[in-house]
Amino acid sequence: MGKSTAGKKETTPPDARSDPRVLVQNYIKACKSIGVEPSKSLLTSLADEDNAARGLSNLTLCNLSSSQHNHIGEQIVIVGEDNDTLGPGGCRALVNAMIGNIDESAVQHPYAATKDLRILRSGIKDSGADAISELLFATARSDQQAEWKIEYLELSDNDISASGAHSIGRGLSVGMNKTLTSLVMDFNRTLQSNGVAALCKGLATNSTLKKLSLKHCGIDETGAAPIAHVLLFNRSALMSLDLTGNSLKGHGLIDLCDGLKENCSLKAIRLAENGIGQSEGDLKSLQIFSDVLSTNNSLMAVDLLHNRIGTKGGSILLNSVKGNTVLTEFKVDSNNMENVVYNALYKMSTKQSEKKKGGSKTKK
Repeated sequence: MGKSTAGKKETTPPDARSDPRVLVQNYIKACKSIGVEPSKSLLTSLADEDNAARGLSNLTLCNLSSSQHNHIGEQIVIVGEDNDTLGPGGCRALVNAMIGNIDESAVQHPYAATKDLRILRSGIKDSGADAISELLFATARSDQQAEWKIEYLELSDNDISASGAHSIGRGLSVGMNKTLTSLVMDFNRTLQSNGVAALCKGLATNSTLKKLSLKHCGIDETGAAPIAHVLLFNRSALMSLDLTGNSLKGHGLIDLCDGLKENCSLKAIRLAENGIGQSEGDLKSLQIFSDVLSTNNSLMAVDLLHNRIGTKGGSILLNSVKGNTVLTEFKVDSNNMENVVYNALYKMSTKQSEKKKGGSKTKK
């Protein structure tokens, strides 16, 4: 008689394409080959809470059921700390583990289950951005493209400059990655306008990205023209553009309007804290922006908070807001603006919002 198998669990070999245990093992191997310490933040992100509490040694042997590990690894969040920073080498190790570039003597499969990759305050710099671009290139390979699921990429506060931005842009140019819909590169103050120009060289031919966030990236008025070029691409899918905390000023707003005039995809633009004031040049830029709003049929949200446009600027924008039937959110500061103008701007935007929602008025 054969031995009874009742009560025994069947075990199946882990799938390198979707099992985070394999990714952890490959990441640690890659770290050893490069000579860097594995990131605790990354390993914790790839383990359940119990395993994370046991330390790094047990993370390589996570005993998770298929139902447990299906969702682990779909989102990888790495937040650098003083004593635990991923760095350029660690980023390279992670990418090598994800694309299967570990052991040339064996067949390697990419780990393609990640949908959301966030690397924050981890000092990956341009070398790390170069590595991320290789991940983006890998998703474009014809034999692997259908497997990759990455949709959201955040590389905030990583000291990325023009060189790294150029690499990321190349990875998102025509013929390259087609899965990513959101790119967040906030607080890379070393990016500046030349970095934005480098990034936009690739983005100017991208037809899948829907969200681009470049908050507090040291962008001055010369950085607006490359962004406008992205907006001019007739196959652009960009719906949300966040440039909060830069220094576009009036001249930059004028250049940005060159793209907004022709763009039909953008739903939200956030220009808070960009040094737009009440100078003659600034008021001219607001008039041009107002003209764009009068004819644009896609923009639903505009954020101009923390720009001291005052009553004159508000009055210029009021006419376009009154005649716009699409806008549901329009934010400006009440500082130096007469109440009658501010209230009119607020009233018009909330009125349209109520029409869209079919609900009650709620001041945000």
